Parts: sequence; structure tokens; C-alpha cells
Amino acid sequence: MKTDACQPDAAALKEAKRVLLAGGLVIVPTETVYGIACDPAVPGAMEKLAAAKGRDGGKPVARLAADGAQVKTAATHWNGGLEALAEQWWPGPLTIVLETRDGWTGYRVPDHAVAVGLAQACGRTLALTSANLSGEPDTKTAQEAIASVEADLVLDSGPSADQAIPSTVIKVDGGKIECLREGKIAFADVQARFFKGLNPEG
Repeated sequence: MKTDACQPDAAALKEAKRVLLAGGLVIVPTETVYGIACDPAVPGAMEKLAAAKGRDGGKPVARLAADGAQVKTAATHWNGGLEALAEQWWPGPLTIVLETRDGWTGYRVPDHAVAVGLAQACGRTLALTSANLSGEPDTKTAQEAIASVEADLVLDSGPSADQAIPSTVIKVDGGKIECLREGKIAFADVQARFFKGLNPEG
């Protein structure tokens, strides 16, 4: 389904929500690469997502959040450093792995109205991973995503970016920060902002 990148079509989001609640997979644009989403609360959906990606079902999958408030509610611990990162780069290409009641989980708030609109429509965080077979290049158009992975619905809002650069992934454990994957944002910038948030007077 075609939908505008800045003002998503309500009918498209409604249909995507229906597919997700039925345990289906939806290809979703973000500002970095195209992703494929499922509703982790639906039995069997995560297994279907792993099968579509062709990877081990035990590998963690990040969550798509509508805003930082959803993530703050889910986190076991929240501090000034995390608050500073959320203010600086959410929405944006930063994935933060945090400890939650369900274990260590990565969260992302994309700077893309379609992805955020879908999370808002569903009323909870969704599982979201890149729309490509495991080990294959990331996809930056709906056509590339369709050619790479099988899904029940595609939300096509045109090319996601000139360059398919994935989000930077970090892990935060209290006052410690670790880079799991450097992407669109330099880890040095993330680290500096985190510690400044922890010690605003420092």
C-alpha cells in the first residue's frame, strides 16, 4: 500500500494494524532502512518474523516505540544519561538496549511518520528488524524489501534514504554505556551526550 512519508494514510495504518493483530508481518519504512514488523504480543508472530529473516529465533529483535515515554515506562532503570539521549536523538537513528521486565531489549523511535504512526495505532511497542534476509544488505526501498523478505503487507512511502545506513545500537547498564553497532550516529557523540546527561554539572 502506498502512503505518504510525512502524512501517513489512515486507511493504510488501519490495515497494517489489522495484519499485525492477526499475527502477520508488515514491511515498514524508517528514515534509515526499510524494516519488517510484527506484534510480539501475538502468539507465533515472533517465530514467523524469524523465519522470514532466515535466522535463529533466539536472536533478540528491537522494539519500535512511538515515543520515549513508552520506553521509559518499560525500562527497569532510567537516568539522566538516558533522558539526554532520548531528548537528543529520539526520534532518530539510535537504538538503545535497556534492561526491562522481559530482559534486555533494544528500543528505537524512528524519525519517520509511518513507523511512529503504526506504533501509535497499535497502542504498544512492536518488534522491528531490518527487511532483509539475515546476512544480506539492508534495503532502502519497498521494492528491495519485497524482493528480500516475505511479508503480508507492505507500506511503501518511497526511498527511505539516499544511503541505507542503519541505526547506531548501544547498551546502557546503569552508568555504563557500550557500543554494539556504530551506524548513522557516531558512538563518540552518543557517549559524550550520555555522560553529560549523567553529570550535568561536570
